[in-house]
Amino acid sequence: MKRRADREIEIFSLSAIDLFAAAMGAFALLTIVLMPYYQKEVRARTPQNAIADLARAAQDSARQNTIRRKALETRRDAAQAQVSQIRSEAQKLLERLRGAEAALQAKQARARAAARLPEPVAQSPAPARGKARITFRFLGLKTRQNDIVVALDMNRCLQGHEASIKRAVHRIIDSLQPNHRLLVAGFQQTDSGPHLYTWPRDGHLRPFTAQTRTAAERFADDLTHRFGGSSSMLNAFRRLLDGPGGAIFLVSDGLPNPRANDGLSPAQLVRAITRMNGGRKEIHTIVVGNYFDYDGTVEFMESLAKANGGQFMALASPNPGVCA
Repeated sequence: MKRRADREIEIFSLSAIDLFAAAMGAFALLTIVLMPYYQKEVRARTPQNAIADLARAAQDSARQNTIRRKALETRRDAAQAQVSQIRSEAQKLLERLRGAEAALQAKQARARAAARLPEPVAQSPAPARGKARITFRFLGLKTRQNDIVVALDMNRCLQGHEASIKRAVHRIIDSLQPNHRLLVAGFQQTDSGPHLYTWPRDGHLRPFTAQTRTAAERFADDLTHRFGGSSSMLNAFRRLLDGPGGAIFLVSDGLPNPRANDGLSPAQLVRAITRMNGGRKEIHTIVVGNYFDYDGTVEFMESLAKANGGQFMALASPNPGVCA
């Protein structure tokens, strides 16, 4: 039998070698293409670049802090300017209040001084019914009349001044003597028109006694709980001047609303009431409230008293009231 010749065994064929060569070429080509990006990443990780990044971050933070600081400084300057303005306005208001308080104290001092001195004969009004002596004194206000009418303004601006109003009316009533006769009236204008409330209800004077004092003060206290509407002063004086009494003591804040008084200004209202009175009755005025906050209140009340043979007094109230 013939023996086969030994064959040579090949591990890799030419095709496999060609495949490996192609793969190695592709790897070499990719390595050459990606080499710059790898070097860039390596360079980015160096300590010098990290420090530069930190420095840039610190600069950005410093710029932001500078912007915030400037904004805060702007707000601070605006707040300081506002505080300065508020202080200036407060100082002006304080000076105004002190001036009004000084003027009030001066008037009260003059009134107290006048009350302590005998009344000069040349300045005394002629007695209406032959009376020769002063029958009534109230904090410097005085009259020779025995028939007294207390007229209380009940407009809404007197809300908040109830305690001061009560105190003023009580002091007037408590100053009366047994020789006096008394009538208490309250007036206001509401949506339904002008109103006049009187005690006694019949509108006649009541001889002054202990019972009279109690009833009159209780009636006046009740009126202070009904403040509202406007001051219908013209209508009230039309009725009071035609009624009994020789002296009218008006208690008001001195703020008559022209719409509730036939459109008359305060000066015109003084002239109208004076013409209606015709010198028949004394009209004394007591202004209560924050009268120094409004122009013309003191002037109106002073003018009304002076034009009608009466006297004027101002009583400050510690409360602001609804019209303050």
